[in-house]
Amino acid sequence: MELIWSGSNPEDIPFEMLPQRYVIKMNHGCGYNILIDGKTSMSLNEIKLKLNRWKLENYCQDKNQGLEWAYKNIKPMIMIEEFLEENGRPPLDYKFFCFSGRVEYLQISFDRFGDASERILDRNFNVLDTYNGVRLCDGPIKRPENYDEMIKVAEKLSAGFDFIRVDLYNVDGKIYFGELTCYPAGGLAAFVPRKWDFIFGEKWILENKYK
Repeated sequence: MELIWSGSNPEDIPFEMLPQRYVIKMNHGCGYNILIDGKTSMSLNEIKLKLNRWKLENYCQDKNQGLEWAYKNIKPMIMIEEFLEENGRPPLDYKFFCFSGRVEYLQISFDRFGDASERILDRNFNVLDTYNGVRLCDGPIKRPENYDEMIKVAEKLSAGFDFIRVDLYNVDGKIYFGELTCYPAGGLAAFVPRKWDFIFGEKWILENKYK
């Protein structure tokens, strides 16, 4: 995704020079996103107030009982990126769960900023009988034509980690990088049914240096 602007002060954002559709993000936590699609009801003052409030938060200390320690010492920054879209809406979010550099399963998130739903599949794109907090998508799920290439990208990015989640988008056959995260949902989202916690947990092999 193209980076349009970055900085630390909301007052410095050149709103008058931005396109009609863009995404505002902050780097020091989770959920710090504002989608501007030309129809938003938020005023510029409301956007600035929200960004300034987020800047004062320490995501590690203020959320999830301090579990997400990697956010603790990050200097808050604002990033404005291009608005990726698919048929006029945010694209599907493909979340690849990688263990020791290998994709074992993925979660596809549908309409994340609207009527959100999800499905969890294995690496061969077979739907699994589990979910972890968001309602299940009950419609058909189309395997991307370049799905094998997405697997390669995810595994290349996850090399060297005992576990990491690699988030990708796929728009018109072009693969975009979203993020890497070591602890999805702060490690607090349980799988239903519970057996999947153990099935996926068996994939997580810790090296001796972690013991």
